[in-house]
Amino acid sequence: MSGARIDPHWSYHDLRAVVLENTRLRLTVFPALGAKIYDFILKSADRNFLWHNPRLEPRRPVFGQNFDDAWCGGWDEVFPTCDVSTYRGDTYPYLGELWSLPWSWRVEEPGPSRVCLYLDRTTVIAPARMEKWITLTRDEPVVRFRHRLTNLGTHPLDFVWGIHPCFEVAPGHRIDAPARVGVVGHTATAAFGPVGTRYPWPHAEGCRVPPPSCGWCEGHYAIDLSAGWVALTDPVARIGIGLAFPRDVFPVLWCWLVYGGWRGHYHAALEPWTGWPHQLDKAVAANRHRTLRPGERLECETLAVAYTGLSSVSGVGTDGGVRG
Repeated sequence: MSGARIDPHWSYHDLRAVVLENTRLRLTVFPALGAKIYDFILKSADRNFLWHNPRLEPRRPVFGQNFDDAWCGGWDEVFPTCDVSTYRGDTYPYLGELWSLPWSWRVEEPGPSRVCLYLDRTTVIAPARMEKWITLTRDEPVVRFRHRLTNLGTHPLDFVWGIHPCFEVAPGHRIDAPARVGVVGHTATAAFGPVGTRYPWPHAEGCRVPPPSCGWCEGHYAIDLSAGWVALTDPVARIGIGLAFPRDVFPVLWCWLVYGGWRGHYHAALEPWTGWPHQLDKAVAANRHRTLRPGERLECETLAVAYTGLSSVSGVGTDGGVRG
């Protein structure tokens, strides 16, 4: 093919699927399933970077249900909390509100030089609207995102917000991020110590993914970032995916590392977050949350880039450039 195109006429397991494609990449988006990105495929390698639950197909969730029991994998939006949180008299569901709601959408640019899909959703409990633009240009291995979050209420809105891509992994894959400190937020095995343990982030050697037989289920915060990026690389195939994000909006990474220790699954979610811990009530107590005044908006641009020819990464730029 030449150029970029967008096709909104597909369906998968009775879900509307919007396919965005250029010469390098193919994305599949389910607007009715929380605007989930289900596929992020590098065509030249026939590699889908996103993890799919091998035991659960995509299906419409019920608002407020347990995310873990409905999660088919892919890339989700998390707002205004991650874990269940009761705050100011309201109880917010696990992984927040956006993932389980259908989003409105329209094709803003049809190609061929550029395609853009616009999606938006108001939340049920929090008085908020999230808008998202997903853009592909003709020849770049880069997906650009623009988000706009608006407080629709009459009082200040406290929240934490995370971008939640979950990636396929294999033994020896490498996670690179410009963090100085790691903090254990969840552990099933105390492999790095109990919750709250701090340690020097292993940015010199990177974090190597162990085999699923290790039985780990770890959730770690990577804090004190020197820049806003994270990358996952297959050093054997010399391909990978990187995220770049504004550090002033997302000052922390939540790394959900499931290496055989949760339901037999094997994946890594590398998530930029606006604050931590990712339970809203605890983030507010620690004064590491965000607040929007009535009518105020938070806007930002992020990107994801597929790269080849590298076995490790020392930086991902806002222009989509990746340094080895």
